[in-house]
Amino acid sequence: MLPKSKRLSTKAFSEVIKKGQSFHSPFFIIRLSKTDKTSLFAVSVPKKVAKLAVSRNRIRRQVYSILSSLKLRMKPESSIIIIMKTGSDKLSFKDLGAEIEKIFVKLSLLK
Repeated sequence: MLPKSKRLSTKAFSEVIKKGQSFHSPFFIIRLSKTDKTSLFAVSVPKKVAKLAVSRNRIRRQVYSILSSLKLRMKPESSIIIIMKTGSDKLSFKDLGAEIEKIFVKLSLLK
């Protein structure tokens, strides 16, 4: 799990949703906004993806774990929201990590 200092606040979350750029992948949507601070993250798993809160929390924890492992290789100064799409609950942890890393490389977010 990412420490609270690396997660987006509610106010920053809504600001990134309004002003950030949107990028799509088969399994998630990334909203990205450049900032002058350190990188901040948020993960959203809608009920459409997983009905049970237990399942949504499991997916969220997995994504936060992947982000914490990629944190050292990330370029600073960006606020990132990952919104999961339907079908992402079927991915294994390894496949989810590969998909996130692939889109981060495509968006030039990794060093």
